[in-house]
Amino acid sequence: MKKIAITQRLLINGNYYEYREALDIRWGLLFKELGFLPIVLPTEYDFNIYFETLDIDGIFITGGNDLNTLNPNELSKKRDEFEKRLIEYGIEKNVPIFGICRGMQIIADYFGCELKKVENQVNITHPLQINPVSKFANELMRIKDVNSFHSYGILNLPDRLLVSATHENGTIKAIEHQDYKIFGQMWHSERGSHFNPDELGLIKSFFCQ
Repeated sequence: MKKIAITQRLLINGNYYEYREALDIRWGLLFKELGFLPIVLPTEYDFNIYFETLDIDGIFITGGNDLNTLNPNELSKKRDEFEKRLIEYGIEKNVPIFGICRGMQIIADYFGCELKKVENQVNITHPLQINPVSKFANELMRIKDVNSFHSYGILNLPDRLLVSATHENGTIKAIEHQDYKIFGQMWHSERGSHFNPDELGLIKSFFCQ
C-alpha cells in the first residue's frame, strides 16, 4: 500500500482564538478508493521525521486558503512556508508531488510563476484541452469533464514547467515539471457525489508508475 503524505488547510476558530488544521472528510474516502494510506502532516511538526520513520511514497498538497501573495495573512504565510519546504524536500529526495487547486498554485509559485484573477472559473464543469506532449496525456484524455472552483490562475510558466491541460478559454488547468515528478491540477477530485474513475486513474498512474 502506498503511503502518501497529505497537507491540510489552516483555519481560525470562530468561537475563541485558536488555529486549526482541517481536511475535507472525503479525502479519507478518496484515499480508500485509491488504495493509498494517507499520512496527515501537521504544520507545526517536523515532517522530516515522518519521511524518515514511515518510508513515505509521495506527497499530496491539497486545496483551501489563498496563497499569501494573493491574500496576505498569517495563516496563508504559514501554510505557504510549510508547503514550499515540503516541495523542496520532495525535489531533494525524489519524492513525487501531486497538487490540487491551491496545491497546484503553490507549486507554480515555488517555481516563480505569477498568478492572476480569472473570470467564470467558480462552480462550473468543463472539458479539458490536453497538451499531447504531456507525460500524462493518455490519462488526461480519458477525463471527460472536470469541476472548477478557483478565482486565480497562472499567468506564466518558466521553461521547465509544462502546461498539461487548459480550459477552452486558455486558463491553465494542469501543469507538470519536465525534470521532477511533480504534477498539479486545478480541479478537485475529492469533491462531488461520486469519484470519477478516470481521475482516480490519473492519480494512481502518477504515484504507481
